[in-house]
Amino acid sequence: MAKHNWNEITKDDVIKAIEAFDSENREHPEPRSTFLLYEGRKYPAKHIRGMAYQIHYGREISKEEYAGGQETVRFFDRLGFETQYTHRNIDTHPVKNIKKNTLTGQVKKENNPTPKVVHSDLLKSKNITTVHKNEKLSDKKITIPAKGVIEQKNALQLHLNKLCDGDIVCEKTYPWMKTPSEITEEYKSLYDALSGYRGNTGFAKKNVTLRCDFVCESRKLIIEYDERQHFSEARRVSLMAYNDVPVHFDRQLWIDACRGIQAKDNQPADRDEVRAFYDSVRDIEAAKNGYTLIRIMHGQIDFEQDEAREQLKDILGFRTNAGEENGVEMNKQKPPLKIGLYLQTDELYGDRQIFNDAMDVVRKSDIDILVLPEFSYVPYDDEYRDADFLSDECVNHLYGKTLDLSRSIGRAVVVCNQDKFGTIMSIYAYAFAGDDETECKDYIKHTMTQYSACDIEAYPDYANETFQPIIYKGYRIGLTICYDCNHAIFSRKYGLAGADIILNSTGGNVVFDKWHKYNKARAIENECFTFVTMGGNGNKENPNNYVFGFTPQGKEMKPSLLNGTYNGKRNVSGGIYVYDTAEDDGKAEIDSSLGQTENPNKKCDIAIPTEAVMDFVKQGRRLKDNLYV
Repeated sequence: MAKHNWNEITKDDVIKAIEAFDSENREHPEPRSTFLLYEGRKYPAKHIRGMAYQIHYGREISKEEYAGGQETVRFFDRLGFETQYTHRNIDTHPVKNIKKNTLTGQVKKENNPTPKVVHSDLLKSKNITTVHKNEKLSDKKITIPAKGVIEQKNALQLHLNKLCDGDIVCEKTYPWMKTPSEITEEYKSLYDALSGYRGNTGFAKKNVTLRCDFVCESRKLIIEYDERQHFSEARRVSLMAYNDVPVHFDRQLWIDACRGIQAKDNQPADRDEVRAFYDSVRDIEAAKNGYTLIRIMHGQIDFEQDEAREQLKDILGFRTNAGEENGVEMNKQKPPLKIGLYLQTDELYGDRQIFNDAMDVVRKSDIDILVLPEFSYVPYDDEYRDADFLSDECVNHLYGKTLDLSRSIGRAVVVCNQDKFGTIMSIYAYAFAGDDETECKDYIKHTMTQYSACDIEAYPDYANETFQPIIYKGYRIGLTICYDCNHAIFSRKYGLAGADIILNSTGGNVVFDKWHKYNKARAIENECFTFVTMGGNGNKENPNNYVFGFTPQGKEMKPSLLNGTYNGKRNVSGGIYVYDTAEDDGKAEIDSSLGQTENPNKKCDIAIPTEAVMDFVKQGRRLKDNLYV
């Protein structure tokens, strides 16, 4: 597929393309899955995208030169347009009823063909309805009651105090929770969207300290209670402008509510923009400073009812103290998971019988997820190598094949291999996913690879999707590949999104101590479990291929061996090692690197030319005194 620069195409180019489409009534292929929604009408998204390209660059390109589906959705999302996108079956290995959520990058299973609301079953109130992606925009609208706010907030505060052992503060402020002193790059898209809405610019007041409705400091948790006036057109515009920022509420539900309610407050004239800007700043600054900000919609739960506390627990993702074991807080809503790590090294590659025997062992086990290494063998691995991972058609086909594997072993599975261009991708699939679970998800490798995820056009949009965690049995799970675990930034994106587990598929032949430290650090930084399995050449006297498991406190875990007797070795080629999250005792461990015998520094006789070093450093970009990039 040809490479084209889509980043220079503007919103005006798209609007001109829509106007040309309306006036010229050009012939075009009927879209199957991807539509552009504009001023109440549906347009063929890929076709309009091509027209916008021609308007901007003055030359026409063939539809064979660019993809539809997700790639086109990301193109329009970047420019602030709304789209409608539904995966379709594409071959003899269908992915039945799969729908990929373009906000989260996840595919969720739909067992019922009846149109289904986009928010979760947590929304029990009869006061709330919502727009389904496949319905006309005017079919259903969300409504929010205008009365009872004080009573509901008081009842909510009582529940929060119970759940947080009294650690709740109302109307709390922070030094960092304030509007920016200037519109920097991170706020530019938000400012442009809001100022472009009605032409008002005075809403971006500088250095305004913002209060938070409820705060539980021990959990670094902020709860905002959004009443009817928060759901305006200005808020809808703002929510779509910073979709690269992870949020801990249903962004699409809030957008739908804004569209349906269209609240207006014109005293003063830019009051809607001010409120939308303040809400957006809260979302952005909370994410930047490591706080989880959860929004609750007035009417979402009746907090004066008996079942309200259990519903609130679901929304907040709280662990409960009931069911403590050995003094460690257990999570009743999240049963312990058993993660199977297949140490599938090179000498096992391509042997279908060995693979089938291993899968038979898994099929008879009680593990939850089976993780294969980078460049893993599966009976359809040649279809990986013939694919293009930037093609929705190819990826959807591989989703179907990986779902077949998941179905055959009765477990969720992670498979990793490369395409014909050298792009390396992991695919997670769970054929038995519930309505609120992820069925399929993919992750493209960023570092030490021929084609990096960073090479993707509009990478920020891709990253916003790819780093949204997989949902499995109430857990949030992230994927990384090999050297991506060396760099904190990739795992940290999952950590900021509340990940409980990160699974890494590695190619192998690495130094034990190096990989041990990297993945221990990733666990501590993100307060989550990390698990690693490897490929590579395991047929050596001392193979550099291992499995690792660390608790959220960075404590190394001890596995069992599913297809043998564990004797302390974690480099048995073909071994399926099982880590049980129930083994987490909530404690850290003593760092084995402390208290070592002093040794002379082998490089102590090397003179460092300090002046030359400083000259080099000062060629970088100065951030502040003595700090350069």
